[in-house]
Amino acid sequence: MAMILREFDIDASPDDAWAALREVGRVNELITFLGEVSIDGDTRTCELGDQGQLEELIVSAADEHRRLAYSITASPFEFEHHHASMQILPNGGQGSRFVWFSDVKPDGVAPALEQAVDAAVESFKQTLR
Repeated sequence: MAMILREFDIDASPDDAWAALREVGRVNELITFLGEVSIDGDTRTCELGDQGQLEELIVSAADEHRRLAYSITASPFEFEHHHASMQILPNGGQGSRFVWFSDVKPDGVAPALEQAVDAAVESFKQTLR
């Protein structure tokens, strides 16, 4: 199983960054290339424009750890398995450290997912200020 890890600093305080990330129905405000987002119970659906849509199971949103875990359950990609977590940590200064793990199977889909994750990281850096 392939693992993708991205760690990066953002200018927002940990509390402010978590408050934004915690709003799971507004992820398209943080990852600006996503289209409309809807929530039905613990399922989040994100429109991907011409590529279709993602369905994600929101596994947990742990306020005490500033950690969000989710799994892509349906997508236009060929995942056998996907699980990810995002966590906001203090970085020792005024900002935050954003840590994002994604586990994906089969390994062959990892390069395409890495491109999407890298684009999302740039969006996070711009919107979480």
